[in-house]
Amino acid sequence: MLTQEDHMALLALAKRAIDLETGPAWTRSPMKAAETHGAACDALWQELRRQIQEQAGAVPEIEPPSVLQKRLATLLRGQIVTTVHNAIDEALRDIELDGSGETGGNQ
Repeated sequence: MLTQEDHMALLALAKRAIDLETGPAWTRSPMKAAETHGAACDALWQELRRQIQEQAGAVPEIEPPSVLQKRLATLLRGQIVTTVHNAIDEALRDIELDGSGETGGNQ
């Protein structure tokens, strides 16, 4: 039987994963942010699996795997596009700030 502590642990892991979906780390170091977010998601999934197993099959299936895969692919595509846009915007700001974006001869 699952306890209130089980539920709170699951919510804490979910909050951590959600909090890591955005933030300055995605702009500064997208690979590190993806690794950190991935680790948080892995921990969340591990706890979900543990709780589902503890329920001995009493949890109904909500969506077929093919639907889940398509939904996750769409979500990942959106996150990748956002990360790339943010990286490009930051690079352009850096170029504008240090003047290396100037064209033409030496002045």
